Amino acid sequence: MKWSLRLGRFLGIDVFLHWTFLVFLALLWYFTRESLATVAFFLAAFTCVVLHEYGHALTARRYGIGTHDITLLPIGGV
Repeated sequence: MKWSLRLGRFLGIDVFLHWTFLVFLALLWYFTRESLATVAFFLAAFTCVVLHEYGHALTARRYGIGTHDITLLPIGGV
């Protein structure tokens, strides 16, 4: 996707973070004054999303379907 930041390449699959994720994170931090706990929870949830998407990608690889990248959006992973 355009306007995505590359976080790295793990197990041969690129991981990108779309800019809207950063905007959502900044808004969440701005509107909640318990910022560290809220942001930490949000980041932990998206860590789970990354692991979930890797589950899809590695299962697809097992059946011969290649996955080039994973992009994280505020609504989940693609």
